[in-house]
Amino acid sequence: MAVIRGGAGRPRLTRAVANPRQALRTWTHDDRLVPVPSSGPRRVVEAPLHPSIDGMCVIRTTGELGPALASVRGPLAWWLVPAHEADDLAGLRRLTVHPRGRLLDCPHEGIGSEGRLWLEPPDGSGQLTPMAQLGAAFGPAGVVAR
Repeated sequence: MAVIRGGAGRPRLTRAVANPRQALRTWTHDDRLVPVPSSGPRRVVEAPLHPSIDGMCVIRTTGELGPALASVRGPLAWWLVPAHEADDLAGLRRLTVHPRGRLLDCPHEGIGSEGRLWLEPPDGSGQLTPMAQLGAAFGPAGVVAR
């Protein structure tokens, strides 16, 4: 279980949920996943977990690392990226760009649940991983291509 880092990211995560109060109750009392739609300013890009960890190490040094969720059961990672840039990543072979509205089952941003945890939790700032950084990490010359 991860160390709880606070609840700064919860309001942004629950903004697109049909019942934000119920989502908050679920995280607070039940420690279960909440389906959060990728809508508004963000989309979801899926990638293999281990290359995603390598990519995070590089992207973190730029100061532009946004939220990334992982499943140890997959093993997969889901990156939250700006909606208007997501389709530009579709040509990279290790990435799957999901359509708007895709439900992403999310744990509380400080605690892992049901095999999922935030590698980089939402912090309330609205920071998303830019296409340029994710594309550079997963592109032909990127760290995950080696």
